Amino acid sequence: MGAVVETNEVEKTELLTTHYYKTSYENLKNTYLDFLKQNEFHVVSIDDNYCEIFAEKTRVTILAKIIEQNPKETSIDFYVTTEFLFRNNKKALDIISSAYKYIGS
Repeated sequence: MGAVVETNEVEKTELLTTHYYKTSYENLKNTYLDFLKQNEFHVVSIDDNYCEIFAEKTRVTILAKIIEQNPKETSIDFYVTTEFLFRNNKKALDIISSAYKYIGS
């Protein structure tokens, strides 16, 4: 059994709401790739046509969608799946929170 947590525009919880950054697609992508590397994720694919990055590590997969609204404003959303014995979404929430903090710093 796994837990799935995703962020989106209309979410009521601040953590799970789409985050926007004053940067370009390339800068946000590179910062996010640095986050993945620091947290020992394996990048499975980067699709610049669909602006998606798929990464995984043991029991966790992340699909990130990066959208450049304009050259100086870019958003990122996450779709995180965790596979643990109990359907606990805490690990997914921790990953999302860490990613947003890393990108925003």
